[in-house]
Amino acid sequence: MASQGPIDPVQQRVAERRLVDALRRFHRRAPLRPDVRVDAVIAELHAAEPARPSGHRGRQALGLTDAELRGVVDGLVRAGTMQRRGHRVWLAEAPPELDRTMRARVVQLLATLREAGATPPPAEAIAKRLGIPVALLDQLRASGELVSAGQRIDFPRDAWAEINRRLDRLATAERLSVRLVRDELDTTRRHAEAILVRRRSDGA
Repeated sequence: MASQGPIDPVQQRVAERRLVDALRRFHRRAPLRPDVRVDAVIAELHAAEPARPSGHRGRQALGLTDAELRGVVDGLVRAGTMQRRGHRVWLAEAPPELDRTMRARVVQLLATLREAGATPPPAEAIAKRLGIPVALLDQLRASGELVSAGQRIDFPRDAWAEINRRLDRLATAERLSVRLVRDELDTTRRHAEAILVRRRSDGA
């Protein structure tokens, strides 16, 4: 239910601070995820609230409804603290990045997939060998650094773009088929089928 009046200024400030903290926690856990749904941020805030009001003077109880919290998010967007696209928000401040070790592992993962051309090995197997968590693979896909063409078939962004350029040129002369794609890319039938399905889903 929407608020029937203005929010108490103290509650407003507490809500602003805790919503920003909740969003920062999301960004720390998933540094490659560009944005988060507003309702997920509010749920994260609630999850961090104590079960009972704390007697600690620094822990102000928060008594706002979810509708009021969405209104606070609106205010943070207007103030430029958060940015929004539809129902998703992110912090305007620079997001956290992967640490040097994990970024090096990701670079190696992408290089290994890139070297395999149109027949990449499963990214999960490479990630396990390199010590990259599955959650980070999901973030790489969500961010577009990895393009998933099918089950256990992933391409680095630039490798996928090159595949599309080659197939776009081929498609100007004749209709693409699994056989044509397989022969053009020197890959397996399974990979050729997956590439065609992904291209069609992308509207190519």
